[in-house]
Amino acid sequence: MFKDKNMFENYCVIFDMDGVLADTGPIHYESWVKLAKQIGVKFSKRFFNLTFGQQSISITRELVGPKIKQEVVEKWANLKERYYREMVKDGLKPLPGALVLIKVLHARNFKLAVGSSGPPENVDLLLSTLSIKNYFDVIITAAEVKNGKPAPDVFLIAAEKLNIKVDNCLVIEDAPVGITAARKAGMSVIALRTTHCNVDLLDADMVVQDLSYININDILKLLDINKNNQP
Repeated sequence: MFKDKNMFENYCVIFDMDGVLADTGPIHYESWVKLAKQIGVKFSKRFFNLTFGQQSISITRELVGPKIKQEVVEKWANLKERYYREMVKDGLKPLPGALVLIKVLHARNFKLAVGSSGPPENVDLLLSTLSIKNYFDVIITAAEVKNGKPAPDVFLIAAEKLNIKVDNCLVIEDAPVGITAARKAGMSVIALRTTHCNVDLLDADMVVQDLSYININDILKLLDINKNNQP
C-alpha cells in the first residue's frame, strides 16, 4: 500500500509508560499505600484512580495538604518511588500487544517516543527490564518537564526534540490526565482501558482494551496518512 516507508519518518507515536507498556498500576498503588502508612495519612483506591498519571510530587502534595514544607513533600515523593522500584524488581511483563506494535511501527520508520510522568529512574528501569529502550528515539520523563500532565509539556517536548509537527503525532494513553495533556498539545490520542473505564476516557479519538487491539491501519487513519499524503 505504501511503497515509500520513509514517509513515516515525519510521524510520531508517543507512548505513555505506566498502564500502557506495562501493568505497573498495582505496584504504584502498593507503594503509595506503604508510604501513606509510614507518614500517617489515608490513601484510598479512589484517590489513586483520580491521580494516576500525575507526577508523584503533585500527588504527594495533594495527599498531605498545603501545610507540609516542600522539601518534606519531595522527600516523601522520592521515598514512594524508591518503594516502587524495589517492588518492580520482582518482575514486570509488557502489556498485551506492546512489543508487537512497537516493532511494527519501528519497522515502518515511525518515530517513537515515551512521554511519562515518572522519574527517569523508573522509566529507565521499566524500559530496560522489558528490553525495549532502544526502540525509542526520544524518552521524556518528569525530570525534563516543568508542568506535569494534564499540562501538555511532556508531549510538546517530545515533538520538539523529534522535530515533528503536533498534527503528525499520536499519543497512546491510559489516564484521563494524559488524554487531556494530549488534547492540549493538539495531538490525536488513543486510550487504553487498562486502568480506567470507558466513561473516563471519552475525550480520546479511540478507546480499546489494550495495545493488542490497535493495528497499523488505526494509526494511519488517525494521523490521516494516505497514499497521496505528503507530510
